[in-house]
Amino acid sequence: MSKNKDSKDTRMTRGMTALYLLLTVGVGVAILLNVINIQWVHGDEWRARGERREAGLRTDPARRGVIYSSDGKILATTVTECDLYLDLDNRYVLEEDGRVKTDRHGRPVESGPITDSNFARHLDTVCMMLSEACRLHPASYYRERIATERTKERPRRCFLVQRDVPYSVWLQICRLPGWSRGVVRQVDGQSVVHQVRAHIYGNLAENTIGFRNRKDAGSYTGLEGYYDSILRGQDGLFKCRRLTKGIWLPDEPGTPQEVEQRTDQDRVDTMLLQRRIDGQDIVSTIDTRYQDIAETSLREALLRYGGLSGCAILMEMHTGYILACANLAIDTAIHNYREMRDRNVAVSDVYEPGSTFKTVILTAMMDDPANNIDTAMRLPARYKNFGGKNGEIKDDHGGWDSLSLKGVIEQSSNVGMSDLGWQLYNNRRDTLRHIVERMFPYGKMNPDVKAPEYKTYVNDLHRSNRDFLNFCYGYSTRISALQLVTFYNALGAGGRMVKPQFCRAIIDRDGTRREIKPVVLNSQMCSRRTAELMSKMLEGVVENGTGNNIKNTTYGIAGKTGTAVHNYSNLRRYNASFAGFFPSENPRYTCLVVVEDIPAYGRQAALVFKHISDCVVAMDMGLSDGAVKSAWPRLEEDSAKAQQRPELLRGKQDDIKELYRRLRLPYLSTDSAEGWVCYRQATDTTPARYDSYRPTEGLVPNCYGMTAKDAIEMLHTMGYRVTLSGYGKVASQSPHGGQAARKGTVVNLILK
Repeated sequence: MSKNKDSKDTRMTRGMTALYLLLTVGVGVAILLNVINIQWVHGDEWRARGERREAGLRTDPARRGVIYSSDGKILATTVTECDLYLDLDNRYVLEEDGRVKTDRHGRPVESGPITDSNFARHLDTVCMMLSEACRLHPASYYRERIATERTKERPRRCFLVQRDVPYSVWLQICRLPGWSRGVVRQVDGQSVVHQVRAHIYGNLAENTIGFRNRKDAGSYTGLEGYYDSILRGQDGLFKCRRLTKGIWLPDEPGTPQEVEQRTDQDRVDTMLLQRRIDGQDIVSTIDTRYQDIAETSLREALLRYGGLSGCAILMEMHTGYILACANLAIDTAIHNYREMRDRNVAVSDVYEPGSTFKTVILTAMMDDPANNIDTAMRLPARYKNFGGKNGEIKDDHGGWDSLSLKGVIEQSSNVGMSDLGWQLYNNRRDTLRHIVERMFPYGKMNPDVKAPEYKTYVNDLHRSNRDFLNFCYGYSTRISALQLVTFYNALGAGGRMVKPQFCRAIIDRDGTRREIKPVVLNSQMCSRRTAELMSKMLEGVVENGTGNNIKNTTYGIAGKTGTAVHNYSNLRRYNASFAGFFPSENPRYTCLVVVEDIPAYGRQAALVFKHISDCVVAMDMGLSDGAVKSAWPRLEEDSAKAQQRPELLRGKQDDIKELYRRLRLPYLSTDSAEGWVCYRQATDTTPARYDSYRPTEGLVPNCYGMTAKDAIEMLHTMGYRVTLSGYGKVASQSPHGGQAARKGTVVNLILK
């Protein structure tokens, strides 16, 4: 029995050995066959796949160009921002028996990147910095989110706190004691640091500057979109090879001996497929002073009357440069008016203009050689029936039975304009339409800002008598604000129509400034005599007519009020507008104000116009105190004015020197190696220059006149904390400069 059992076990052992040996040989043969197949049969294919996976192209992003205002301010530039992720792991080191390990003082040994003591000590500081920098949530919001995640049994090791945090704030958080290891630098192999486009003055002229498109992240609106090929530049391309996940190194082709013999320039050339070319800068026509005035005045009117939207355009008459273009619409989220994304009211909105279009109609009639119109001719007013119920025309105000043609424009009589049109063009309506279309810029303006332009049109004037009569006093047509301001600008310039432009110059990479010249659309829109007669009548509108609420200025305004129904379902809500130019003698500026959907007439838009014109005249030295000069010589004066020194009182010397170099201005310093400098005015014995500025230890630095960025850097370097309010440059601070204060003291900066 025992022998049989041993024999059976022996046979089983031998069988298992043979089976294992057979499996081993079979697997080995299969592996060998696959190696042969991969290495020699399909070797080239697999090597190519591996090369594509491990080798690739990496870009060296080009710097996008800066957009400057015409008064030398930076409107848009590229800044560094970060997504703040925190590793909130708070586990403890355990002994072999599972107990928490303690140090010699009996305190638990922590394994997390941020210890409990450092976390509690600096959490409030982090939350306050995020709240002040991002202005999206209060500090309590961030504290609650971070603390809640930290107290979880298994807190996330890559917890997103806030996106798009300014790089300076992110860097401060990294430098807090005990927080460096807790700030995550890479997520999924991608750095949390990225470049974004920033509008330095916030919402100021944002539609003109341009937004990044939501659907197509690589395209923009506004100036950013129109001049994208100039601003973008060209990204550099390098051949790289993967080292580990998310880490790539430049790939130098060739044998080690060949690589060793190359110079640094040769190495760059062998890896470089496309050299990086930074984008060029542009100078917009927007003047931040005028833009701020236009937006503030328009916003006050919208708030007063509860309007839907509005625009205010200020145009330099003889060049067509748009000095201000405010586009405000209601933002229901914040219950205030702001420049809304994809809502360029001046360019894209089309509307029935109302009485501001009477100027266009009368200019066309007076310029028609078939007519012999006398401005003293009498026309009916108040009421007239031109045939049937649809032929009844009434004036909304005024008790005159008849008016002179000059009075018709001054009092904005619909009856008078309809009667004149009926007398001259009832039997040749197409003639009037063709004259108006030849004179008025009905086609697309194609301005140098990327924004949709919708079709403008004139109704069929033969469809009914009412359509024809409506056309005579500003209805039955739809136009944009940019088209209307272009017409009024031409009227003030004696009939010379120029294209509205938003970019003044392009700055080449070598610092050369290429001016963009004015574009003439129509050298003589109408005769000079017609333009002069119309200008005189528009002066009468302000002095004696519907615009008399803005008369008695020292410089004179010529313009026309306009009121049109906003929506025919509610006949008590209007689009109020005022278009005109100033000074009335030798005009220099044209302005149009449109306030949509308000319970008020064009007289209210005229008040916005006057506030803008008053401020412009006050700031234009050639127009102040009633000393009105001819507009053409002023163009040369502006060129000289543009060469004045920038108003930088204090700041980093390298940055100021670079600014002077770009503006092609002479720079003078008493110590060219000093980091911080202060501007000194010229005296009888010394020229204007920059002197060295060295803050004294223990005394608060004087930051007056500095940019917010420079002031924050200087104060943080000295050990002080900073709070900001407003925008612009430092106008005041507390504690004052030179006052003794300990490190850690909070310095409040007010920007203007």
